[in-house]
Amino acid sequence: MTDRQPGRVQSIKGTLAQLMVQKGYAQVQTADACQKAWNVAAGERLAAHSIAGNVTRGTLLVMVANSTISQMISFQKPKILKSLQDQLPDHNITDLKIKVGRID
Repeated sequence: MTDRQPGRVQSIKGTLAQLMVQKGYAQVQTADACQKAWNVAAGERLAAHSIAGNVTRGTLLVMVANSTISQMISFQKPKILKSLQDQLPDHNITDLKIKVGRID
């Protein structure tokens, strides 16, 4: 026997969403979308030396290889933010948090 109640049918959409949450697929898709959007927004030169992380309370964490890349991103921050907002409107990105660290 199943533990479902008779007459109660869950939609496929609901079941799929629940499965994605349980398996962590939604986070993987979000991280992949952020990285792809970052590559476009930052441009090839900066993207080669940085990695997009998670969005927390509207702030995208970006790991960079060195302080020079961090400074270059800071100079272009308004343009980069606009591009990210256009590409990922559901993420509500309003700021960048740039950290120097290992990106490999």
